[in-house]
Amino acid sequence: MNANPLLGEYQPAPSGNGAASPRQRWSIIAGRTVYFGHQSIGSAVVSRVEELAQEHVVPLRVVHTREPATVTGPAFVHFLAGQNRDYASKNAAVLRLLESRTRAQKPVLLLKYCYVDLNSPAELHGMFEAYHDTVEAIRFEHPDVTVVHATIPLTTVESAFKSGAMQFAGRPTRREAAIARHRYNELVRAEFADIEPIFDLAKVEATQLDGTLAGFIAGGSMIETLAPNNTEDGSHLNPRCQRAAAENLLDVLSDVIEAIP
Repeated sequence: MNANPLLGEYQPAPSGNGAASPRQRWSIIAGRTVYFGHQSIGSAVVSRVEELAQEHVVPLRVVHTREPATVTGPAFVHFLAGQNRDYASKNAAVLRLLESRTRAQKPVLLLKYCYVDLNSPAELHGMFEAYHDTVEAIRFEHPDVTVVHATIPLTTVESAFKSGAMQFAGRPTRREAAIARHRYNELVRAEFADIEPIFDLAKVEATQLDGTLAGFIAGGSMIETLAPNNTEDGSHLNPRCQRAAAENLLDVLSDVIEAIP
């Protein structure tokens, strides 16, 4: 895999370990510092990361802290980045972390926004531009850092009839918010998929039990939404989907770290 945008197109490493056990695949993560900034859904996923590490005897040190830069030695360091509904505060939090003299060298960094950070199509381009600028700053100022991008989480939506009634009454709808999140995720995939790794949480959330994607048609295209079988309240993940997301995250991280010089 090539995780450095200066080296060309991003490709998974030809490790040949497709039949390797989870322990064999994921143990490489234990030798690197991973910084994971998130909020509530991220906490649920990390709890499943810990569960999977214990289940498969992966020697992964998971640390939850308010001061991620102070953690020494290899670890999966997760922290609450910024405040919900304020994506700028989350961007600032990861930049402050990387500017610290005590942070790890050659770390992997992952920032996951929350679905509440984006609720309107009018907000999505500003949010993506701010994230893109943050990534550019990391690339320029901290070239030893490997960035793993993340799609923004999804929610379920109301019926088309109810959505229409709400729009007629001038009320915001979950479908409008879903369109904004899906368009944001499309921007992330289009901008970064060929040069850097992506933890595609939204794709995991939208995948139904039969393998198809949940969603609705708007503007002639499919809008991904949280599959009803992946949630109990329409926004947070149930244990089965938390575990699927954790497995996906561990797979992405193991591929990323295998390629770091």
